Formats: sequence, C-alpha cells, structure tokens
Amino acid sequence: MRRVGTLGLVAALAAILVSPLPAHAEDASGAVTYNAGNGYSFEKLSHPTVGTSQPDGIVDYQGNGAVAVPGADGNTANNEGDRGQSYTWAAASYGDWLYVGTCYAAMGNTLTLMNSTLGDSFDVETMRLTLEAMFNGTFFYGQQKEDGTADKDSGGILVKINTKTGETKLLLSESLNGVAPLFRNAVSYKGKLYFCGSVRTNDGKGGLPAVYEIDPKTDEYKVVYQGLSSMQDYGAAYKQGISTGIRGMCVHDGQLVISNVGKDANGNFVSTILTSSDPSKGQDSFTEIANSETLFGYPAIRYQDSIYGGAIWDMVSYNGHLYATICTGTPENAPDDNSMQSFAMVRGDKNADGSYSWTPIVGDQKTDGAKYCFGIDPARTRSGAANLIVYNDYLYIGEYNDEEIALERILFNKSNTEEGGKSSMGGVDCSFVNANLEQSVNIYRMDKDENMELVVGDRTDMFPEGGISGLTSGFGRNENQYIWRMQKFDGKLYIGTFDTASLLEPIGQFSNGDIIDMTPEEWDSQVQRLRDLLDHLLDKKSPDDPIVPVNTLADDDSNEAAEVDDSNEAAEVDDSNKAVDVDDEKTEVAKGFGDLSDALEDAAGGLCDQAATMSQDFEDDAAYVQKIDGEIAYFKSFADQYQDMLDSYESLKQQYEDAYGTELPSDIQDALDKLLSEENLKKLQSVLTCMCYLRDAERGFDMYVTKDGVNFTTLTTNGFNDPYNHGLRTFAVTNQGLCLGTANPFYGCQVWIQRKENSENPVDPGTPDPTEPTDPSQPGGGDQPGGSQTGGNDQSSSTTTTVTTTAKKTPKDGSLPRAGDSTLTLVLGLLVAAAAVLGIALVLRKRSRR
Repeated sequence: MRRVGTLGLVAALAAILVSPLPAHAEDASGAVTYNAGNGYSFEKLSHPTVGTSQPDGIVDYQGNGAVAVPGADGNTANNEGDRGQSYTWAAASYGDWLYVGTCYAAMGNTLTLMNSTLGDSFDVETMRLTLEAMFNGTFFYGQQKEDGTADKDSGGILVKINTKTGETKLLLSESLNGVAPLFRNAVSYKGKLYFCGSVRTNDGKGGLPAVYEIDPKTDEYKVVYQGLSSMQDYGAAYKQGISTGIRGMCVHDGQLVISNVGKDANGNFVSTILTSSDPSKGQDSFTEIANSETLFGYPAIRYQDSIYGGAIWDMVSYNGHLYATICTGTPENAPDDNSMQSFAMVRGDKNADGSYSWTPIVGDQKTDGAKYCFGIDPARTRSGAANLIVYNDYLYIGEYNDEEIALERILFNKSNTEEGGKSSMGGVDCSFVNANLEQSVNIYRMDKDENMELVVGDRTDMFPEGGISGLTSGFGRNENQYIWRMQKFDGKLYIGTFDTASLLEPIGQFSNGDIIDMTPEEWDSQVQRLRDLLDHLLDKKSPDDPIVPVNTLADDDSNEAAEVDDSNEAAEVDDSNKAVDVDDEKTEVAKGFGDLSDALEDAAGGLCDQAATMSQDFEDDAAYVQKIDGEIAYFKSFADQYQDMLDSYESLKQQYEDAYGTELPSDIQDALDKLLSEENLKKLQSVLTCMCYLRDAERGFDMYVTKDGVNFTTLTTNGFNDPYNHGLRTFAVTNQGLCLGTANPFYGCQVWIQRKENSENPVDPGTPDPTEPTDPSQPGGGDQPGGSQTGGNDQSSSTTTTVTTTAKKTPKDGSLPRAGDSTLTLVLGLLVAAAAVLGIALVLRKRSRR
C-alpha cells in the first residue's frame, strides 16, 4: 500500500512539530500578552485567556457544522475554539469594532483543490487516517465527532469583535444564516464595509465571486456585486479551472473599486475591474473599467496558474492614479520548468468620460512598453504577486513568492501520471521551494515619477548597493516568503510576513527511501533481480560469449602443429593479444558490475527511516541544531554514495559497449534505471539543500515597524512565540489601536491588538466620526481608528532589534544557506511541511509489514 506512505507526504503539507515555548504573560484581566520590547506590547483578543499553540479560531465549534461565539447563550463548547477557522483573511473596522472574515480549512481546501482540479490524486479517507497517525490530531483536516467519524465542517465566517469590551458577535456563517463566506479583502467606503471573496450560500458546493456590503450601524448585509450570474456559470468556470477567489479592492477618486471574474461578449471567462459611486444600489451601479484584454492579457485566472490564479491581486490609489498588481504566471508563459512568470503592475488613468486608460509599469517591456520587466528586477524570478501600500508619499511594493506551485511539486510527482492523467503521489522535489528560499522577498518603493528604489533586498545588477535599509531579502531570513500585509498606524508602517518555516520544519523526517520513492525491501528486491540478470548475462550461463580466458594458441606438444612464416606468426600473436585485451575488458566489466551490485546492496542501509532515529522535541536551540546537523549528514552521506553509484553505472554502460560492441541489454538497463537515475539524485540534492536552509530558520511570522520607511525595528520573528502562527495575514485600526490577525492552519487563527497606550508613541485615541471611511487607499483602513486584533508576550525581548543603514549586509555567497539569527526550525505550499510527514507515514507502513 504505497498510497498510505506517500499520503504522509501530503500530511506534512501543514505539519509543525511542537517544541517547548516560553509561557505568555497575562495582564490584569487575564488576557494573554506579548511584550515585543522597545515600548511595543500586544494583547490577545480572540479567546483572550487561552494561550498560544492552543485551539482558537475566534469562535467555538458546536458540532454538526454549527459555531458560536465565546460566552454566548447555549454555547456548549465555550473557549474550545474552532481549529478549522485557519486564517483571518479579511479585516475592516468601525469605531471600536473589528470585523473579521476567515478562511476555513486552508490546507484542507488546498488538498481538495489539488485532488479535484489540478490533476493530482489521493484517497481522502487514507489521507485523514495518515494525518491522524502522523500528528496525533494537531493537523486540522476536517471536523470529527468524539467517536472519530467525520462531522460537518462549519465553513468560513464573518464576526465582529469589540476591541474595547471584548464582546464578539457572529454575523455570517452557514449554521447561522446559510452564508459561508471566504472573504479575502475588505475596505471601508461611505460609512459601509465591503468584503470580497468566494461565498457559498444555502449549503451550495461552490462559492461565487461576490462583494458583500455590511452596514456597521445595523449589521445588515447584502450582495452588491456577483461576478458569475448563476451556479451554471460557476459550474462552467469550475470545469475550466477558473479561480473565483477574488481579492483586489480599494477606494479611488471617490469610488469603490473592485476586482471580479466574469464573462466577455464572447462568453469567455475574464478578470475584471469595476467601479461604483453608490454600491448600495447593487450590480447595476458598477461600471467595468478593465478586463483581461485591456490589461494586456496579463491576468492569470486559472487554478493551475500562479498563486492559484491570483489575477487582480492588489489595488491602491496613489498620486491621483489607480495602481494594480496582477498575477501573470501560466504554464504557457513559464520561463522554465522551475519558475513562473512574475507579477505585473499597471497604472489606470481616468478619462473625462469615466473610462480608464491603462499603462504597464511592470510587465512586458518589449511588447507593451512597460518601464520595468515582470517582477521589477530581471534577477528576481520568484514572486508571483505583490502587495501595495502608500506611506510617506511613496508606493511600497512587497513581494509575494509562489508557494502554491512549490508545495504541489513536493507533494506530487508531476512527471509520473497515473491512469486518467492524474499525477501520482510522492514527488518530493524541493527544487522549486529552494529557488524561493534562495530569493526571499524584497520590498521596493516607487516615487511619484515611478522611479523604483530597493528598500529591503539583496544586491543585484539593477540595485548594486542592495536595499537602502541595509537589510537583505526577507529581512535577512530566507524563510520569509510573503510580505503578506502592511499597515499604517501612529505615523509608522507595520509589516507582517508569511514564514514558510512552519510548513518546512518536518522535512528532516524524510528518509532517503522516501525521497527516491523506494523502501529498503523494494530496493533489496530490485538489487537481487539485477544480480540474477547480471549472472545470466556475464557468467558461464552465456555460452556463446563467456567471460573466461580463451585458448588462442595450439598445444605445443601437438604433432599436427603447422609451420608458419614470420608474417603469419606475427599476425597470430597480434590476434592473440587482441583477444586477451577483449577478455580483460570483459573481465573488468564483470568485476565492475559485481562491485556495483555490492555497492547497491550496501546502500540499502542508507534508506532507513530517518524519523525513527530523530527526536521531535528539543529543550534548547543547541539540541535542535545538533539534530539538523545530523539530518544533513544523513542526507549528504547517501547522496554522495548515490552519486558514486550513478557515475559507476554510466561508466559501465560505455565499458560494456566497448567490450561487446553492443549496448547493455535493455532489461538490465531497466533494472538499474529503477535504482539509479539523475532525477532521483536531483531530488536527494534538493532535499539536502532545503535542509541547509532550514538549519537556521525560525518558525512563526515576522513583524517589523519603521518610522521613516527605511530603518526597521523587529517586533517578532516567531509568531508571538507560537510556531503555528505561520503568517500575519490582516491589519486594521480601531479606536482602541492596531489590530492584527494571524494565519494558523493547525489550531485556528488568532486576533491581537496593540492598544494605543502600548504604542511606542502613544496618541490620543480620540473618537472620530464612525461614519467616516478609513484611509481609502488601504483595505481595512489606514492610520485611522477602525479594526483591531491584539496579543503579546513579555518574554520575547531577545527577538527585538533595531536595524539602521549604518551597516550593509553582505550579499549571499556560496556558503551553506542561512535563513536568520534563530536556531529554531522551519511548509511546506506553501507550503513544504507536507514533505516531512511522508517519512513518518512510510515508517507506519513498514512497521505494519513487519
């Protein structure tokens, strides 16, 4: 049952191994807090008395798909959380209230997408059992009843939290009103809140791309725009692999600007940008100002495309123009097998008649006349998208690497398809994610004349001095793969990241056998088959051409010996020497294949289960580093041995052809090819490279703040001391302070707040008119009260540092990749943790065989 083992690889998709963490502090109210040092502290708002690395998800799961807010009448699971609420995916604010939309079962949805739409295949129940066995329930893959059978999932929700009192109200959920939203973005406009995303209603199977309006005075809601007019359209889009998870939205020139998916005049699915001055009037109030064609054909809208068809990614109003970043990568325009085309950015200028003219700023320089190439810098090849914010009269651009494709390459063998064209499990190819790790994310800023400046990033030909902050890509940490959100507050710019370490950390549990997709028993069986074939070919069982010394001269005692002249005698001696040379060659071939067979047999020991020999818990950083070093040595030893055997095989093929005048028989080549191949060697080397990146990585999102847009202070590099918090996904500002929401696909998302009095430079909270929109250029509000999430820990001062431009960091060289200052470990993608559990799954399978 190889499927059980290979499904473990998928299990690793979101795997994180628990390591001892310092306890969080509590404030006078009992709420968990995090002290970031330098005058910054955070307070946990969601389940405020429940510590980190524990179930959260804002609401409590009741069973049978129902949820309730903590403290609600009839709540039968108070403070037990809903682990399925993976991400705070969208946030906006109104006075003291923070509105949060969630992404439900983020990793489970990714697996479902792979299994249904992207041409990959696995058995769902086997997947569930594998996940349970591997992680003892820490990986969320659907709700379960107490008896272990599947329960109904609750789906995405919209809630609001009073950041002053802590009161929480449920606004949208399938169990409450038949609406299960997966909102990805939110903005405030004319006193109303607008959320966009894929929304499933009345227990429907699919979600339609829709924009919802929430009236914060009454909490009444309604759909104001829907991109596909019916479930029939959705079905057709689904069959074509069209993504419906819309994201881009902002306010520009006094209008609400949204992105969506629709149909053009010919019935083709296209990406669209629309505007409305009165969205409350509904669908007819919106005017299309751009589509895929007028956007130079850039938007990638299929799930198989970059960032799962991210299309119109982010939009912002800057210097009187509308700017939009666009995901452009498709399989058709991929620069090579290990890259996708990077993001584009376009500028929209409004004409007198209300239409828009579009100019490519980042895109195709040759065809469209863009000022900058895709991805801005020709040396940068990894970012499929980019996030935007206006700060200090600059447009800041944060890169977003494509972890989705990296994850799929690890989970599935795209070069080996099963019946029906599905990709088989067990790809274990880390080359794509390694390329991402090598190019961690940059931050650029563009001035009003559209001149680019590198703020955070490595030196390149385009930016030979590196970033003006003195920080290398990813803030010096390779594991930072998204600049996920940015927010203005208290005159400063806050930046949150997605840290792939949380997903990649368990990759060290692979065994070499997992990577080459062969157990020790299968290897031994193949080696024995090879020996039998070689015996048949090369020993006395091949009488027509045996490899034994041959008699080339007549017996000296024979009376029948003939006399020969000198020339004939010389010829016979020459022929005899040639025959001996041929025999020697054949003998060497036989010896070479014998040595190779012995080496292959000895190599079986190197396929052992790495997970069975490695501890999963570490009392200190030194123990963790020692573990990683041991894993690196394990992978390197076998990779070197494998390289030697592969070189010997290639040499022996030529020696055989020289000795016998023909190619090595196909059955022997087939047997050896199953054991030794360049593809397997590359996989082994890719995992080794990934382990080197993991050695110095630290799990959990990073958060940074700057007063001037150049010099940054570190607030956390470990997700507020929670390795399961792998991303800082949302920001919003309420009357009470700066709120942030995490991405946590293991125990559920969390909401935290930095109260104004806990900001480095406290400001008068004030009480602005709640009907006034927040900064129209930014989702969730700008430096205005509105929106919040809190939390903190007073034991993290060691992670707080201030970086200035006084010292430039040297560029990365050929030494072992180093991701950061911490020695805690790194998911895959996202996206590689998925890789790690394969090793454990195989352990279970092998043990079951015994």
